[in-house]
Amino acid sequence: MSKELITKKEENQKIKFDYSIVDKETEDIMRKSVEKIYTLKENIKKSLGEEFGKVQKQLAGKNQYNGFFEKWYTSMGFKRDFVYDCIHYCQVLIANSENKMIQELAFSKVCELSKIKDDNGLQKQVIEKAPLKEIKVKQVAELVKEVNKRKEVTDELIEEICNKADESNNNFKQFVKTTITFIEDLKEQKEELTDEKSKEVMKLVEEIKELCVKAGKNGGNE
Repeated sequence: MSKELITKKEENQKIKFDYSIVDKETEDIMRKSVEKIYTLKENIKKSLGEEFGKVQKQLAGKNQYNGFFEKWYTSMGFKRDFVYDCIHYCQVLIANSENKMIQELAFSKVCELSKIKDDNGLQKQVIEKAPLKEIKVKQVAELVKEVNKRKEVTDELIEEICNKADESNNNFKQFVKTTITFIEDLKEQKEELTDEKSKEVMKLVEEIKELCVKAGKNGGNE
């Protein structure tokens, strides 16, 4: 296990915890623990994928065991999507065992890469050319979809996907800027707000809050 330890600094950046409430020594210990926990989490998924894949291979092609694999893993409380994601995750990591970036890449992104219908080394081309650590899961999924459709990986396609990601970020920044301006205007006009307008504002606030909660549950960037 120790040889497979991965430093998950990118995950550490996502932790929504206010470290200012603890002293520096405690903060360092906590941050290091976050890295180790994420490492263990990913390594567990790889190990699970190895075990699931081993049993799946053993049962494959034997009619008398038809359906046994699903019965076996569900008896332990595992769901189909998670089981196959672990298997595919493990397969991609093993196929690219010398690639440190892939070994450190988020589970969800690797699972998207596994969906490439690889008949001409397309998966390896994506891994070599695309900035997978910088773009979001949504963009990885879109890239995989286009690669499967076009049956090729081009610099133009990767640039197109990355530009869409940048455009999305810019739209979000513009939304935040507009919202801040809106709040400032509300402060200046608070005495003029009618009950009807107040209700409209509260409705918008609740909708934004609901969207933020959903985004948080989905892992935000993942």
